[in-house]
Amino acid sequence: MVTGVVLVTGASGFIGVELVKQLEASGYRVITATRNADGSVINSVCLPAPDEPVEAFERILKDVEHVVHLAAIAHTQLVNAADTYHAVNCVLAAKVAKAAHKTISGKFVFVSSIRAQCASVHEGVAAESDPPQPTDDYGRAKLAAEAEIASAMNRGNYTILRPVLVYGAGVKGNMAMLMKLAALPVPLPLKSLAGQRSLLDRDALCRAIIHSLNEPKTDRGTFIVSDRDPVTVPQILAAMRRRLGRNPGLFSCPPWILNIAARITGQGDRWKTLNGDLVASSAKLQSTGWEAVDNPGCHLKKVSVR
Repeated sequence: MVTGVVLVTGASGFIGVELVKQLEASGYRVITATRNADGSVINSVCLPAPDEPVEAFERILKDVEHVVHLAAIAHTQLVNAADTYHAVNCVLAAKVAKAAHKTISGKFVFVSSIRAQCASVHEGVAAESDPPQPTDDYGRAKLAAEAEIASAMNRGNYTILRPVLVYGAGVKGNMAMLMKLAALPVPLPLKSLAGQRSLLDRDALCRAIIHSLNEPKTDRGTFIVSDRDPVTVPQILAAMRRRLGRNPGLFSCPPWILNIAARITGQGDRWKTLNGDLVASSAKLQSTGWEAVDNPGCHLKKVSVR
């Protein structure tokens, strides 16, 4: 049974590909919107550029009931790119929201980021009740987009999600780097890393998006999305190696030695992130009926390791 027509921007990305599958399995008809759509794919449209007028976005939303906006620059490592982040991660989102306000009868779900809430390392447990304090251009652009969406959609038919680091098959960034480490046929001196990190299973994020489309309790809401329990880097590596049918093969090394090695190899910022804490609570979203993953270690075993 078809439950509605959903336009998904950024549908060809890491999250979008899985989301489209889950939406269709749930009975939605999906229209995908990407920058490189060529018109040859059924139910696919070309997403206008950030500098195009709102009317261009209204045209692609014809006969659409719901919108999930994923399209963005997904990484945080661009240098001197504040204008780029603002254009793609804020202006584009704002124009899609303004068009959606005029055209859709259902929900607008915006996938923001935990970086709109806080830095990559955070003391204590991050929660939506804390004042947002983004520390980079990526996070500031995401937070600005949230404000634009709330202002544009004054009927309140929107939900903003702030996911933590998402894992799943095909993941990139820090998680991909850990996958490469896990695949090395040697013991690793990382057992002493104690930083607690909240992660998010990609399937669970897709369920959160679909839940937001259907649950009125999420209207006008901003929600952190994360697995229930945080994990450490050693736990992540151990889970990945068990997937390969191997022992964890981890041993302890003084953190200061690893810190020096990271700086020498130009990985100081990555080291700080991996060895620091970022624990986030998804209790607010869970209170609306969404179920968080209980044991991230079991799900991490599903991540492809090459």
